[in-house]
Amino acid sequence: MDSAASLLEAYRRDRRRLLGFLLSSAGGRAVDLSRVDLDAVSADYALDCVASGAQFDASEATRRYFDDRRYPIMTSSPSGNSYFLLSRPEGSGSPPKKVAPDIGPEPPAEENSSRARKHSDSFKVAVNIQGASYVLKDLSLANTSPRQAKEMDLLSLGLPRLNAELSDDDLRETAYEVLLASLFVSGKMYFAEEKREKKPKFLKGLRSKTEGSNSVPQMENYYTHHLDLIRVQMEISESMDTLAKRALRRIGSKMVQGQLDVPCIALQLLSSVGKFDFPTERLRVQWQRRQVNVLEELLLFSASHECNMSETLRIVLSKLKNTEDWVVSVPDGRIEVLTIIERYNTRLSTASKKFGLKGETYHWTQSYHFNSRLYEKLLSSVFDILEDGQLVEEADEILETMKLTWPILGITQKLHDALYAWVLFQKFAQTREILLLKQTDLQIQKLQLHNNVREAELYMDSFVCSVEGFGSNGALNLVDSALLKINMWCRRQLKNYHLYFSQANCSIFESMLNLVLLSAANLNDDDEESMLIGTPPGSSAESTLIHILVVRSIQVAYKHALIAADGQSKAEFKHPLILLASELKLLVEKECSAFSPVLHKYYPEAGRVALTVFHLLYGQQLELFLEGTDHSENLKEILGASSSFELCIAQKLYSMYGEAAGSSLSNFLKPYMIDRFSSSIILQWLHAQHENVLEWTKRTIEIEDWEPLSVHRKLATSMVEVFRIVEETIDQFFNSSLPLDIVHLRSLLIGITSSLQVYLLHMENQQGF
Repeated sequence: MDSAASLLEAYRRDRRRLLGFLLSSAGGRAVDLSRVDLDAVSADYALDCVASGAQFDASEATRRYFDDRRYPIMTSSPSGNSYFLLSRPEGSGSPPKKVAPDIGPEPPAEENSSRARKHSDSFKVAVNIQGASYVLKDLSLANTSPRQAKEMDLLSLGLPRLNAELSDDDLRETAYEVLLASLFVSGKMYFAEEKREKKPKFLKGLRSKTEGSNSVPQMENYYTHHLDLIRVQMEISESMDTLAKRALRRIGSKMVQGQLDVPCIALQLLSSVGKFDFPTERLRVQWQRRQVNVLEELLLFSASHECNMSETLRIVLSKLKNTEDWVVSVPDGRIEVLTIIERYNTRLSTASKKFGLKGETYHWTQSYHFNSRLYEKLLSSVFDILEDGQLVEEADEILETMKLTWPILGITQKLHDALYAWVLFQKFAQTREILLLKQTDLQIQKLQLHNNVREAELYMDSFVCSVEGFGSNGALNLVDSALLKINMWCRRQLKNYHLYFSQANCSIFESMLNLVLLSAANLNDDDEESMLIGTPPGSSAESTLIHILVVRSIQVAYKHALIAADGQSKAEFKHPLILLASELKLLVEKECSAFSPVLHKYYPEAGRVALTVFHLLYGQQLELFLEGTDHSENLKEILGASSSFELCIAQKLYSMYGEAAGSSLSNFLKPYMIDRFSSSIILQWLHAQHENVLEWTKRTIEIEDWEPLSVHRKLATSMVEVFRIVEETIDQFFNSSLPLDIVHLRSLLIGITSSLQVYLLHMENQQGF
């Protein structure tokens, strides 16, 4: 993954620099690190050498490095019990950071354990219900946090891999050298003679090496600030910048038939830079190996070997890479080696062009994977290194400067738009900065406006990228590959938008949805075959795509709620269906407040689809429970929670669509069969309540101190108490979340009437007495 590779390269680069600084004076004298692989040096050993003043031994440092990797990492804590497991502890997640809570009073073992087991067994069946099985195909997505998924999903264009040993830093530095060469060739930068004051003869020996050259780089004012900004953004040191500028000042003489390519630039640098131009030998060795690796990639691994010189070239490059065989003190040997390489590259450059494009070179097509990577590095300079996810103010001017490299790297306007959109989107995936997503959207819109001639289209089709693992096995050209992978990355998050988005970042949700719809041309979704609810007939491609996203996201969110309710029920000793109804209510509120207003703009039926899916999924789980032979004592609460959830769905549908006639989706909105089970439960409750009310009424009569009414006492205390009992019974009846009918109401009135008749009959008897 590109982001992970960049972080790893940055870590290795910083580690090498730090070790080089520490070992520069280890043992009291300078250490020659030109032939030491600092990546395989034990940091602990280096620190021991510095602390003790011992002499640095490269072989011992390497041995210590590999020995340390064989054993777990230990920490020197006072307790002596801190350690890390050797068996990849990161796979099991981080250790708990809180003390385990006290275990509360346990319920009776037999009763609650058997009840919980029944709940769990019946609930696990829900994972396999229709529609939820889709979630299992993407279990890693459902069980991955947004941050982990973001790091895991950082994309690669699928360009052919590099065969030479070229790191991310090597590509960045080479890209900057290509930019400098393009400035010289285009005449935007040139060297002018610098007038110097004459110094006395006795001071001539005090001049520094840099004063030995009497030429300084000059450039147009328009490019002065921009190039310096690009250099800083690409983390190129001033010394290496000056060295490259001096070496490339006559790069125009290396052009073949008026054309320039990357091998010519590398050869010019090798022929113009000497051993003493570097502050340290190690820097010279690294720089020289990078140039040779570039030549290997472009002339050995990427070339078609039409000139029958590949074996000779391999030997020459091997000699050039081995610094011990590179005789700096003998100019003739140096010139001979570079001449052989230059002659080989000239033969390749004069080969017939494949597409007949203006300015086309051999390396445009044969080295497209390398050139595209270099251009990505150049485009990345528009991002502010001090503010992650922000574009520099001079981004447009930097992009204009990058156009100077197009003749060297074989970039066209369409390729530029595709690669710039790709670079912007990659940075958005890392930072979640909405401005970058909107800029990506604009670039893709520009990309779709291009109408290239046939030769240009054939040329871009030669930029082959792998698209395996993205729903298509095979290859696409670079432009289509970038669009496909941007679309699939966004679509993967949108298929679980309840997890990745909320009210706070709803703007990112809308922008990402726009991007998916914009780049969805010629991309088919084969998930529709296993849809829980199919799209209405005659739906447009845009509506079908949003329909799929809504259904898939709700299915994943439902599975999360299912698992959460199952786990919570064991702690709260409540039936999972009761907790599931509460969880789904929250999801429905989130859907209607955050997502449906956005989706409605593109697909008016989106809200109805979402509510229908919620209703259908819970209904399937409720049906599984009700079909069971043994209904628990929680049946009333379960039916009440189910009825309340169904009422919530009905209210949301009415608030969104009013009394408008339903669509074909209405066929899926079948009412829950709650009344079939709740009717008998309500009647049982009413009968029990009748008996209670009669008993309470009789007790009230018995405890009443029957006295004549007076001015101060106009009502009997028992009368007030009887009406309070009746009122509480009526409130309980109507506050029940279960569906009621006329039979229940009649039964309630019969009970109330009976209790009042008992009270009135007693009063009549009192008066008769």
